[in-house]
Amino acid sequence: MYTVLSITLPFFAIIFFGTFFHASKIFDNNSSKILTKYALYVTLPPFMFINIIKASNEVIFNFNFIIRFEIVTIFLLASTFLISLFIIKNNKKDSSLFALNSSYPNYGYMGIPLCILAFGEMAAVPISLILLIDTIILLSFTTFFIDYDQKKSFLKEIYNLFFSMLKNPILVAAIVGFLFVLLKLQLPLIIFNFLEIISFAATPTALFAIGINLFNKVEKNSLNQVFTISIFKLIFHPFLVFFVFFFYSDNISPLWIKVAILCSSLPVAGNVFAMSIFYNSYTKKTSGSILITTVLSTFSVPIILFLLIN
Repeated sequence: MYTVLSITLPFFAIIFFGTFFHASKIFDNNSSKILTKYALYVTLPPFMFINIIKASNEVIFNFNFIIRFEIVTIFLLASTFLISLFIIKNNKKDSSLFALNSSYPNYGYMGIPLCILAFGEMAAVPISLILLIDTIILLSFTTFFIDYDQKKSFLKEIYNLFFSMLKNPILVAAIVGFLFVLLKLQLPLIIFNFLEIISFAATPTALFAIGINLFNKVEKNSLNQVFTISIFKLIFHPFLVFFVFFFYSDNISPLWIKVAILCSSLPVAGNVFAMSIFYNSYTKKTSGSILITTVLSTFSVPIILFLLIN
């Protein structure tokens, strides 16, 4: 257990360090936006790219692995969308964002550094593959259900979706990293060292920015939906991933399965908040979901990691 806590406690301590500095009024919401942009555009893409090209030169597109993981994602998306729409009685736009909250873990800011810290550099390949494919599925679902216009052609909708995906710098870094591995390309040492130095700042910057964002209040009328999202995200999601891989794990590395389970146990991603702002919908509930799931994950993630390591 000490090994697990030595990994997770410093990790979450940086998050709450950011919350403390926001409470002390040394940093504010504007500071968080700047740090988030710095992490998103400057430090996380090199972090992703460097760890992919260092991790492995084996076949990285394990379709058995990704199909099983995406079965869970699609099932969770569809079921939570329907629950929100027909049971909670949210509109279509809010239901899409409710589903996104319930199924989109914080891969970029938390998943990548935590998995590599827990399982070593070899974890960069499965977490990057999950980030790449799962983000495409999740954002495509949300964009399609919110933006779909029957007056536009289906092909034009797909075209717009494709190019919107390419605006995500972390996804682009993952794609380039995979290409380097598949094509066995070599990066000049000077460029490699430059990118590696930048990547060292990725984890603390991203986690500190999350902490600043946590200094918010959850509205009382949002609590029911926020806690429902928390149950789906922190309990049902990892359970479903475990269930699928426990019974159908043919030719899949145990390391990859552990990465999948740990990833699915993470709190709601900050990207979901960005989506809610973009669509001007479900913003306060999304902010509350990120806050509550991040706080609860300080207890749930160490327990899951302990079970995975032992």
